[in-house]
Amino acid sequence: MSDLLSIPALDEDELELLGQMLEDEFERQESFDFFEAHGLITALKTGPMDLEWSEIYEIIFPEKTAFTADQLERVQRLLRKLSFEIQAWLDSGQDFPVPCDLTLQVEEDDDEEGAALEAWCAGFMAGVLQNEAAWYEKEEEKMAEWIFPIMYASGLFIDEPEMAEIDEDEALSEQMCVNIPPAVIEMFLHFHAAKG
Repeated sequence: MSDLLSIPALDEDELELLGQMLEDEFERQESFDFFEAHGLITALKTGPMDLEWSEIYEIIFPEKTAFTADQLERVQRLLRKLSFEIQAWLDSGQDFPVPCDLTLQVEEDDDEEGAALEAWCAGFMAGVLQNEAAWYEKEEEKMAEWIFPIMYASGLFIDEPEMAEIDEDEALSEQMCVNIPPAVIEMFLHFHAAKG
């Protein structure tokens, strides 16, 4: 168990800077925004495999960035610090704090609200798909149960009939989203608890 007060969290200025830098690059080349990057790193910390940082950067930024050398070093440093924060939360045993509201519903005055969770889940699924077989190698049914709310909220499987049925039931959709933080912890413990 981690002491939550000792978690190496990004401060408000760092979060704002990282979010803005990722957003600028996202608009330029459709790379990962903050929520997708957070979801990706969460999946890599949760699941059965580690990637080198060079590989993670290539997923987040599929094309050459427009950053200067200093800006690129800064955004990479902030992403690494974010990964330490995510790891500490996973180690804490608390419900995982997904960094946005747990809803896909779009408020009239805020069209970003549902999109943030969808982006986070899409990023998480990008991490899973780096080695899907390893995620499902043991306890396949349990893994499918844990990962299903993230698959649903990611919007990547929207054409599947069961996803459409959930979309039509607002209460069920909301329940799926609320199930995401405890599911992340269950998956983390599944892969890492035995390692002590």
